[in-house]
Amino acid sequence: MLSCQGINVARMPGVQQTNLNYLLGVRGRLSPRTPTRAPIVDKKPRIDTYGNLRDNRSMMSDKPPTPSQSELPLTYRSIPAQQATFKAGIAAPVHGWFRLTPSFGPDLVRDMLTAMDTAPQDVILDPFSGASTTLIECQQHGLTAYGFEINPLLHFVGQTSLNWALDPADLRRALADIAARYERLDRQTTPADLGTAPLHIPPIHQPFKWWRPDVLKRALIIKHAVQHGDIPAPVRDFFRLALAGVLVPDLSNVTLGRLQLHFIDRSADTIDVWAIFAAHAGRMINDVADLAAAGQRTTSTVFHTDATRPGVSLPHSITRVITSPPYPNRYSYVWNTRPHLYFFDFFDRPVQAANLDKRTIGGTWGTATSILAKGELTPDPPALGAIIGPTADAIRAADNLMANYVVKYFNLVAAQVQAMTPLLAPGARVAYVVGCSRIKGVYVETDTLLGRVFEVLGYRVDGIERFRRRNSGKNLFESIVYAYKP
Repeated sequence: MLSCQGINVARMPGVQQTNLNYLLGVRGRLSPRTPTRAPIVDKKPRIDTYGNLRDNRSMMSDKPPTPSQSELPLTYRSIPAQQATFKAGIAAPVHGWFRLTPSFGPDLVRDMLTAMDTAPQDVILDPFSGASTTLIECQQHGLTAYGFEINPLLHFVGQTSLNWALDPADLRRALADIAARYERLDRQTTPADLGTAPLHIPPIHQPFKWWRPDVLKRALIIKHAVQHGDIPAPVRDFFRLALAGVLVPDLSNVTLGRLQLHFIDRSADTIDVWAIFAAHAGRMINDVADLAAAGQRTTSTVFHTDATRPGVSLPHSITRVITSPPYPNRYSYVWNTRPHLYFFDFFDRPVQAANLDKRTIGGTWGTATSILAKGELTPDPPALGAIIGPTADAIRAADNLMANYVVKYFNLVAAQVQAMTPLLAPGARVAYVVGCSRIKGVYVETDTLLGRVFEVLGYRVDGIERFRRRNSGKNLFESIVYAYKP
């Protein structure tokens, strides 16, 4: 008989009781400044953000000082990677249900809440919610929070991770039922049955490069046992998330590198699919039990939408924004979540991944990059030309495609800020975690460039705090850009 109790899963420490004392710390404020740079009009043949040729049009193209001389208030404060990155969430209740390597950690969310003097009545927005780190942390402290997420898998992860109304006893009974169905179907099938019902092979390119046939068979059996059992939809989603949480890298032939997934040889490894799944599900059930004992309730909502054009109506005005847009480093969230997107039937055709990445900020998968090879992308709004023009021009001398990539990145970030602005209350404060990059030998100082973008769009910059030097290169920092809307 298979074990359903999590294979010696240790109970996680109880979650922190709703307590906002940690939010009351005060950090000294730096004086904001107002942009004063005057534009110079330049006319060149351009293409728009989506690769369409445009007629000549005016743009801002004066030559500002280098970003490091932009007079934005810049400070340095080292925060260990164990606190600032996803590593802080691996062992934390709920945060550890799904691992998204590029995400920031819950400790950093608390730090930003404190820096912005967050109070219990504040309403938080994360327009790039990812694995919903911000929303989970806010919900653990009783704060109302909303998130936007364009990736259907990550939206599912956030939506499911925020549902704390489940009964732990119901979850344990459901896990026992899933175990019985799994054991029966595992005895009846072999890897040779892959491709026949119910073991439909995910329509991802080279599926057996991602998974060993024996491992894929058993993972698909768990998927079938979860989805076709007589259990309520929220419980079914809970166990789908449990499987998603171990699908990569635990069950796959990949390892998590600094930026992308890397294929490895696991032909000699012992991979006990059920034990890995049951242990993770057991840990999640324990977390739910602790949340119930602490009286935690759901206060957060994540919407499946594009942050540059959200099209949603929120019941509250937003007073705080905590987020981290993708960095301009060619990391593709779509590429790195493809195994989940195809395994769990969010996608059923290869073109869907490329089409999604065309719409994402920093997307690089498939034609998301190749459409930028020709023409010259126009800064939009035109005032961005004075900010990103020098950096883009320096890159363009070596690579037109990558110059267009950087312009598209800041165009879409600006579009997101503009789309978010009507949702904000007067005086709303924002914190954006960004990373500087080096492209074709040119330093893309994302933090100071974003600060100036905020100013052009009518915000005041409180300060830029560089808190961690990235592993991928010298002088590549991760920073928090603090601003507010007058």
